[in-house]
Amino acid sequence: MANPNVVPIKPSVAISQHAMPVCTVLTEQLADSLKKVNDMTRRLRAAGIRVETASPLDLTIFIATDSAQLLADTFKKEWRGVSWTTCGTHTKNMVRLGGVCVAWLTPVKEQNQ
Repeated sequence: MANPNVVPIKPSVAISQHAMPVCTVLTEQLADSLKKVNDMTRRLRAAGIRVETASPLDLTIFIATDSAQLLADTFKKEWRGVSWTTCGTHTKNMVRLGGVCVAWLTPVKEQNQ
């Protein structure tokens, strides 16, 4: 008997098969990841930080670049594992916060700037 609250995902012409979600089953691990990401997203939004995207699959939340200073002012004492990586014209800045990676992008600065 089919559950009336579950709608099967059917790819449309606009969505390729490669863009379909990777997860189709709510495992205990995914449920834990969803909880962590949702809890941190709520905390960030409550502090006035603009959340742009969240990915429970890799425990990452991207915030707006202009919210980075507010993130630092509000949560710096809780930061763990501050890091950054440059790819092309952007630097991905990351901090671990509440078991989640909070990240934002900034433009790469040239050496003579």
